[in-house]
Amino acid sequence: MENYILYEQLGSGSRSVVYKGRRKGTLKYVAIVCADKSKRPEIANHVRLSQDLDHPNIVQFYEWYESNNHLWLVVELCTGE
Repeated sequence: MENYILYEQLGSGSRSVVYKGRRKGTLKYVAIVCADKSKRPEIANHVRLSQDLDHPNIVQFYEWYESNNHLWLVVELCTGE
């Protein structure tokens, strides 16, 4: 996650938090989901199913990382505009 800059928190759930962020050196904003490692099976399944999807009505999955305590998913930021 050292390649990303995190900005404000956009939302949270029981075991995850969503941040607005961007990759260093770019101006494109993304949503970054920080999930508890206990959700690893669910996250792995989500990644497997969504990595090849490409549709304007489905949030685009970009990449994911694993740190000591969390899983990080980088996905398309939907601003509602």
